[in-house]
Amino acid sequence: MKTVKLEEFHQDKKARRQIIQSLEQGGLVCLPCNGTYRIVADLQNEDAVTRLFQSKRRVRKAPALVFVSDKEMLHDVSDDIDAVAWKLAESLWPGPLTLLIPTHKNLPRKITKQLDGGRGNKVGVRIPEQSWLRALIKEFGRPLLISSANREKKGGETSPAQIRKNFTREVDYFLEDGDLQSLGGSTIVEIHDGQAKIIREGALEGRFIEECVEGL
Repeated sequence: MKTVKLEEFHQDKKARRQIIQSLEQGGLVCLPCNGTYRIVADLQNEDAVTRLFQSKRRVRKAPALVFVSDKEMLHDVSDDIDAVAWKLAESLWPGPLTLLIPTHKNLPRKITKQLDGGRGNKVGVRIPEQSWLRALIKEFGRPLLISSANREKKGGETSPAQIRKNFTREVDYFLEDGDLQSLGGSTIVEIHDGQAKIIREGALEGRFIEECVEGL
């Protein structure tokens, strides 16, 4: 694991390029996002996806999360995007809203099998609030698979010391920003047959979801 301070990442184009090259080569990167550290990998790389889940020692089925830089990148995640999903994306992204949508038919089965968490080939997608992270994804050019930087059913995703202890051998680059304070989870909404169903209410109140879909 090579550690790069987040401040250095912002100021040094070489460090930024090294991290993007690592992702392009199937590497794993740990970075801060919304008060916790997340491990990220190239969604379209089978080996990288497998590496990420193996690093987590994940045994239970839980839906995965994908970050995109903008709404157009949604087409790389799904080829079946409901009008309601588009409306919510246009109105509430970037922000703490995760949309559960069908995975793209062109994604390899080896990948989708690990992603859906028993939800029928659906995956959670968000545009992150942090502008620097959106810029990183845009420069990388493909969606990133995201998972919290902790072992199965254990904490430590806010602590650099714990992350080094757990993932030194698995993670290639660690963008460190000191100890973090969790800001809470996103609101998860499942889109099915033109209906928006709140699976988990988080930082975004359900009333905002209802207001967006009224009249559709």
